[in-house]
Formats: sequence, structure tokens, C-alpha cells
Amino acid sequence: MTIPTSVDRTVAPPGCHILSLFVQYAPYKLASGSWGSIKDDFADRCIAEIARYAPNVPGSIVHRQVLSPLDLERIYGLTGGNIFQGAMPLHQLFNMRPVPGYSDYRTPIEGLYLCGSAAHPGGGVIGACGRNAAHEMLRDGR
Repeated sequence: MTIPTSVDRTVAPPGCHILSLFVQYAPYKLASGSWGSIKDDFADRCIAEIARYAPNVPGSIVHRQVLSPLDLERIYGLTGGNIFQGAMPLHQLFNMRPVPGYSDYRTPIEGLYLCGSAAHPGGGVIGACGRNAAHEMLRDGR
């Protein structure tokens, strides 16, 4: 959960805040039902959990947008609704990311390097994948 207005008050009207809640491990495929029929109930459960620690939050929500993994795929083209370009269990991290043999940011195509979430250290918006790939490019004289 982030509240960007805590550091930039210009992104919301005075006295209002923006709260962004990212639920990373929501499944793409449900055991039963569909995201269209449960996503508001799912969001309500997430907000109820926040209310355990911040009871004033539910009553202060004036608008919300709920995006399921299916929405992330449809709107943003994220396969499976996965922002990390693939799962991040232990067997797909470090020298196994994205697959064994290609963890050094190089691909089978000369001059083509991986620098997104599919590369080590994985997802997020820290830029480490790009930095690491750039170092390998410099090492290769590119």
C-alpha cells in the first residue's frame, strides 16, 4: 500500500489522498467463479484488512478502481496479469532468471540484452535489471 499524496499533495484535491493497494499474489485463474463477479468482494476484503490497523480508511474512500489480473492483461498487455514478466519462485531467481543459461542479460541474438522484469533481480521499479544489463553491454564493448 502506498499513499503518494503523503509526499506530493499536488496529485489530489486539498484534504484528499490517493491510496494505491497492490495485491501481488492474486491468482490469474480462480478455482471457481470469475474475476468479474468477485473482484469487488475481493477489494472489500483487502480494505477490511487495512481497517484492522487504520479504521478510518474504509469510510474515507470516495472512488476506487479495482484491477484484476485479467484486467492487467487486457488493459496493459501483461501476460497472465503478471507485472514481473514471469513468476518469481526460488527456482526462477538469481542464475535461473529468466531461464538457466541466460541469467547474464545476454540473449541468443547478438547485441540483444534482457533488462526488464524477466531478468535478475526480477520485478519492481528499481531499475537494477537495466543497470546490470548496461554493465554487461559495456563489458561486451557495446
